[in-house]
Amino acid sequence: MLDLQSYQMPREKFIALGAEALELEELLAILLRTGCKGSTVLEVAHEVVKRMEGLVGGLNNVTIDALREIDGIGQDKAVTICAAIELGRRLGQMKVKRDWEDFSTPEAAANYMMERLRHKTEEHFYVLLLTVKNKLIKPVLISKGGLTSSTAEQRAVFRQAIDANAAAIILMHNHPSGDPTESSDDVRVTKIFARAGEVMGIPVLDHIIIGDGIYVSLLEKGIL
Repeated sequence: MLDLQSYQMPREKFIALGAEALELEELLAILLRTGCKGSTVLEVAHEVVKRMEGLVGGLNNVTIDALREIDGIGQDKAVTICAAIELGRRLGQMKVKRDWEDFSTPEAAANYMMERLRHKTEEHFYVLLLTVKNKLIKPVLISKGGLTSSTAEQRAVFRQAIDANAAAIILMHNHPSGDPTESSDDVRVTKIFARAGEVMGIPVLDHIIIGDGIYVSLLEKGIL
């Protein structure tokens, strides 16, 4: 049997009770492995969580530089934490892609991109490239910092579609505020891209705006 002290150690607790029994700090402590002078590994992990609570999206948006400002966190540990967060995000997307292989509904597309976009602190504009049967070919990041309908941005979107032999596309971007309600600019840009899609023979099936756990489909709202 484990004595109380070893039983309370994160690794031993993980083995005895499973991952679900561990607090966030304990999971982080397993990744960190060691503490630093004057602080145990659990104390360092607690400080990481405390510092990240003030960030939009918490640990989801943490950077290597931000982590390295914490005593006991060097570059290797910072990279380990960021890699683990990204791994979890990608594994979640793999499951969603299996569950929503058919991207013919707004819900399927929104669910696939939700975790990638919901915590971003600036706007990210993506195009989802689809086959003739509405299967996802791949998502492509077009720009950051604000949605526009510039000629360059239109060219970038449809170049990606042509290169991938896509039959149709879905536009998608996030609102960092967490509120996905469409703006007048969102509507204007959508209509410009839709007209361009008609000319190119690559229809814009939808424009989906991602908020914090919720989304708006301009197709469902009758705008497209």
